[in-house]
Amino acid sequence: MKHMEWTRVTSNWTRASKRLETRFPHLSPGSLQQPPSHLNEMARIVADSHDLTLAEAHHELRDLLFPEMLPEPIARAVV
Repeated sequence: MKHMEWTRVTSNWTRASKRLETRFPHLSPGSLQQPPSHLNEMARIVADSHDLTLAEAHHELRDLLFPEMLPEPIARAVV
């Protein structure tokens, strides 16, 4: 994950924290008051509070916070 992408998330932390709170209901309110300095730190918080491995937490965060990185559906059949 590029630093610039995480910076984009932290620059709109109000929106991001609401999405995180909805997706990860076991996060403590205090853990979302300020954005962590790195995605790795956020992944560790999610992993610890939701019984996930660090890799699973990273995957969930990428899907939630960076949906543009998800594979796009195929627009038409390849002939």
